[in-house]
Amino acid sequence: MNEKINYCGIDVSNETLDLYFKNKEGIEQHLQVSNTLTGFRKLLKEAGNNTHFVMEATRVYHLNLIFFLNEKKCCFSVVNALQIKRYIQMHLERNKSDKKDAKRIYEYGCDREPEKYTMPDSSYFECRSLNNSIHDLTKEITKFSNQIHSLKKCPFNAKKIEKSFLKIIKLLKEEKSKLELELHTKLVEWDEETLHLISSVKGIGKRSAAELMVYTQSFKDMESYKQLISYAGLSPTEYRSGSSIRGRVRICKQGGKQLRNMLYMCALNAKKSNGYCRALYDRLVEKGKNKKAALIAVCNKLLKLVFGVVKNKTFYHENFVVKID
Repeated sequence: MNEKINYCGIDVSNETLDLYFKNKEGIEQHLQVSNTLTGFRKLLKEAGNNTHFVMEATRVYHLNLIFFLNEKKCCFSVVNALQIKRYIQMHLERNKSDKKDAKRIYEYGCDREPEKYTMPDSSYFECRSLNNSIHDLTKEITKFSNQIHSLKKCPFNAKKIEKSFLKIIKLLKEEKSKLELELHTKLVEWDEETLHLISSVKGIGKRSAAELMVYTQSFKDMESYKQLISYAGLSPTEYRSGSSIRGRVRICKQGGKQLRNMLYMCALNAKKSNGYCRALYDRLVEKGKNKKAALIAVCNKLLKLVFGVVKNKTFYHENFVVKID
């Protein structure tokens, strides 16, 4: 008979960690510690090294904790925040607090027995941080560009504001270029072969190749192209019930929004530059599919091609792909 695992639910925030676990007397206990090295040590002292720690994935706030737990060779799981949210909703929880969230995460661990988290390479975290920063700068550039567009419609003189915003945009673009260069250098150091394989597919640019590597952890544990399509939120979803509800088949969008948006732009390029994708797009449009649906199909085809070249460790060759399809 397997020994019952003792779980500890952790609600992570910027400054604190709320813990919920069974203490040595077997009594459920709530404890709040600081999100610092001192707090991590207190966590281990109170919950014990043999505890399975469960937490939500946050952008950065949980990283110091998982590095600490990994160094101490503790068992822990990092769960998708949406899974925890849906689990809490399933219990019809009306109130929200850090203590309640920690308790629900504890219950999630006991009920679902999540898999142990496999710690990625440190290079992955560096590349992910750079990639996220590039996305943030892109959003800022778009924001100021939109504001300039709005100012041009004003019935008064806003030239000084426009000039100021243009300077900011120029600076942001320069910093973005520096980060993109740094990211490329880090990706080459991390896994140069995979980067070159992805980039060999016509229609996949440098930013898209970087996004794919970061999002899939350089295709670690990626077993099929269907899994990759699901990661990008491009798998089809059906909505039907009884005889009256007949929803249209759409993409699920439960995946990487940034990756999906980037792939859509790649599809626009691939339907012109990639003969295989162009043939697919034209064939679907001729059959009566709308152009957007045809582009989504091109996105999926690009992911299939990328998965194929990475797993076979063979550079993309358009004529060869057409023959084996």
